[in-house]
Amino acid sequence: MKILLVGVAAFTAVALLEALFYTLRFLSDRKHDELKRRLSNLGSSSAGPALSGVLRAGKLSSNPAIDAILRSMKISARLEGLLEQTELEMTVAQLLSACAIGGALGFSIAMLGSRGIMLLVLPIVFGMLPLFYVLFKRGQRTRRLSEQLPDALEMMARSLRAGHALTSSFKMVATEMPTPVSIEFGRAFEAQELGLPFEKAVADMTRRAPENQDLKIFALSVIVQKETGGNLVEIIEKIADTVRLRYKFQGKLRGLTAEGRMSSYILGSLPIICVLFLMVANRPYVMHLFTDDLGNYILGYGVISWSLGFLWMRKMMKIKL
Repeated sequence: MKILLVGVAAFTAVALLEALFYTLRFLSDRKHDELKRRLSNLGSSSAGPALSGVLRAGKLSSNPAIDAILRSMKISARLEGLLEQTELEMTVAQLLSACAIGGALGFSIAMLGSRGIMLLVLPIVFGMLPLFYVLFKRGQRTRRLSEQLPDALEMMARSLRAGHALTSSFKMVATEMPTPVSIEFGRAFEAQELGLPFEKAVADMTRRAPENQDLKIFALSVIVQKETGGNLVEIIEKIADTVRLRYKFQGKLRGLTAEGRMSSYILGSLPIICVLFLMVANRPYVMHLFTDDLGNYILGYGVISWSLGFLWMRKMMKIKL
């Protein structure tokens, strides 16, 4: 019995020591990561005009030859602008490659299981998945900006009350706040340091977050105050209160519309669940949708109508303010 107690005590002591070690290591790594984030937000002196820490590299591809080819295509500029609105470390060439791989995967699945219209539908669906993922990340980043913007504006107001210049308050937000709001204010600060007019630097913030109405309110107010004058501290504080109230109201609105969104998810998943169930319960019956030409047309019509219905239900749940 004593041997067992000694073994348990030794095991407990080792576990506690290991837990203490990893806790201290976590705190140390956290401080290191935070310092690294701040340095990357502001850029280093060795970065020079590239400003790799704040300004996103404007390359369409890491390969110069592919970069030159993509610059001759109009769609490349739109895709580059879309990627700039996300936090993804991805080039236009990588996005197009992912879309091509998805399309090839969809075509291979269609060749293995069916013919006819599915040879057209599946490659399009699978090829669009990377683009849908990018759009999802952009929306996620927009929501995080709205959540962090009131605290950033209050920090700016305190900085201005302390006697700092407006550009210095931008720098403070870039160094003290988390991403993505620190990245946006850091980009605006560095753009002004490079000689870009203040109005243009602030307007570029809204261009990188086109769906964020809160950031547009801030940019428009600051630009108008810059031209007409007024108490900037009071304006920023009122904007912070307005943005915070808008964010709270949108949270309540999402709670009120949660039932409709859940209904769209359930109704949207029912056809997929039914097909998967039939694949297991009565496979020969459902395989006609994939092997016969008429079944391909029926399945294609079902996929298109399902997509339109799901998007319609999602559209009904969105309320523009």
